[in-house]
Amino acid sequence: NLDYAKLPCVNHPVFKGKDVNYDPREVFVSGLFKEKGINNVFLEFYHSLVQALFKAKVSKNVYCVNIDAVIAVILLKIVWTDFSGGKLKEEDIESASFATFLFGRMIGCAAEIDDHTSRGKNMDTRTPASKCSYVG
Repeated sequence: NLDYAKLPCVNHPVFKGKDVNYDPREVFVSGLFKEKGINNVFLEFYHSLVQALFKAKVSKNVYCVNIDAVIAVILLKIVWTDFSGGKLKEEDIESASFATFLFGRMIGCAAEIDDHTSRGKNMDTRTPASKCSYVG
């Protein structure tokens, strides 16, 4: 629908409809960051943004910060010093962004296929966020 603008990295077609919405994948990663003492100013920005959109009555509820934001803010944290120091061009960041999102999606596709083959053919094979764990 081209009648309205969408903001990247906020809101989600599934994780919506509550007064305050959360993408459980982002909640999981945010929890890991907190547990490990990792600060990410870019992720803090997105959390401030969804609150500000609601406060300014742009949204009728607090949108979730979605998994695309998690991917974006991790990449930004990795490249920001070099980018702001002029060692990387905007085109470099754009290329890295596409590659990073592609890798994330491909890992998701592989995990989905593994779910189907190891758990049977039931198409609703999502793993609840409460059953996910950090493997790094």
